[in-house]
Amino acid sequence: MHTEIKTYSLTNQGGEHVEFIIKNVGDIYESMNGEPDHPHRHDYFTLLLIENAKGRHIIDFKEFELSGHSVSFIYPGQVHQVIATEKPVGWVINFSRLFLIKNNIPDQMINDVYLYNKFGETPPLSINEDQWKVYLDIIRQILQYSNLQIIYKYEALGVFLKLLLIQSNNHCSLQKDKDLQSIEVGNQLVRNYKKLIEKHYKEYHKVSDYADILSVTSDYLNKSVKSFTGKSAKEYITDRILLEAKRILLFTEQTNKELAYDLGFEEPSHFSNFFKKSNGVSPIDFRNSARKS
Repeated sequence: MHTEIKTYSLTNQGGEHVEFIIKNVGDIYESMNGEPDHPHRHDYFTLLLIENAKGRHIIDFKEFELSGHSVSFIYPGQVHQVIATEKPVGWVINFSRLFLIKNNIPDQMINDVYLYNKFGETPPLSINEDQWKVYLDIIRQILQYSNLQIIYKYEALGVFLKLLLIQSNNHCSLQKDKDLQSIEVGNQLVRNYKKLIEKHYKEYHKVSDYADILSVTSDYLNKSVKSFTGKSAKEYITDRILLEAKRILLFTEQTNKELAYDLGFEEPSHFSNFFKKSNGVSPIDFRNSARKS
């Protein structure tokens, strides 16, 4: 049921907590007798590397086709569901925040893959044949080390994960017409801005609130974000509020009034108008429609 959504922690087959694991997606498909999983979320990161597949992957209300030679990132807290119509070929790599810390892998190596995207918008990266061979070489080494009982095993796995992230970031590099220094300055501002929104979106709804924290003017923040992402600074705030609103509407029984106050609106009517302006339907109509689908 839509109102029942689980959050999974990272464990092995024996139910023991782990910090890194790689699985064959074909084995997962067979263990579930080909049935799709239910919408759920994780408290860890997931990399889905697909060599060949047919079906759909739904991530935070966005539907993407399952296809060959692609890499998808699922962040902690994202709601997702895989619906494969035949046995897929590929791997899923799960790892915790602690694993990143222990292996000196900065969060930004993951966040930068979708740095310029809306909150919750994480489409698969399409990989060409030559690039896919690089991914396969790294995956083979991860599989090899995963089956060994040696010292520094997880340090080695951390190195290979870092290589995967570097490879993925190379496919997402933008703004090639700008010099490297200006690119990094812009990237850092967008990173910091998105981090602040993630932390404060329920209490701060104005660009000026975030500009004050970042010690820049609202005009500078908006122009910079627009220049590097093509989206206004206000859009990022709106996107994050809407994403959380949709999650709550679909997966809980919170009333419109409770949701409005939870998301920082002074009046339920203000939230309803905000939601309808952005989605074309009221919060209640969205809930009813989404649960029928």
